[in-house]
Amino acid sequence: MLKVAAITNHELASTNYWDQLEQIAASDVDFIVLREKNLTEEEYTDYAKRALRLCSIHQKTCVLQHFGKAAIRLHIPRFQCSLPYLETHSSLLYYMTTLGVSVHTVEEAIKAEQLGATYLMASHVFPTACKPSDPPIGVDTVEAICKAVKIPVYALGGVTPKTISQLQDVPIKGVALMSGLMTCPDVPEYLKELRA
Repeated sequence: MLKVAAITNHELASTNYWDQLEQIAASDVDFIVLREKNLTEEEYTDYAKRALRLCSIHQKTCVLQHFGKAAIRLHIPRFQCSLPYLETHSSLLYYMTTLGVSVHTVEEAIKAEQLGATYLMASHVFPTACKPSDPPIGVDTVEAICKAVKIPVYALGGVTPKTISQLQDVPIKGVALMSGLMTCPDVPEYLKELRA
């Protein structure tokens, strides 16, 4: 069974962000990545405290992103970042037991694994409204990334109940969803469609 990671983005929430996040945390997603890169570090820390409480109530793993200092200060050993961020903040490795890295090519994937990533987010796979001007990397690149590394790979970007079947023969560990989960009125129903 494919794992499902939820990526948050408060700017996309069509209803109350915290209500939507609670619905996601209460669903059968496998973990939540608190993305929120458009906040200040102080705002992000406040969001993280609240999200971590929500995740704790629903026994869901929460991975922090983009703000390494906040993760370290909050003693959260789970972090996700870009490859350039990891290259310039290698001391993160001392604090993290889980380290996800966003990659777009096979070369980046190999480098991220060498630098200590424990999983990869390969993106963006399909055309997505979040990055309309960037061409997607496509299913073939995701497959090549999976074959080039030994760590788990998640497919991110444009993954929906309509597109997920294109990934069925690719050896990914799971998929990551942002827009779909942040905007759908019924998270369990959306996930049921996705897993079907």
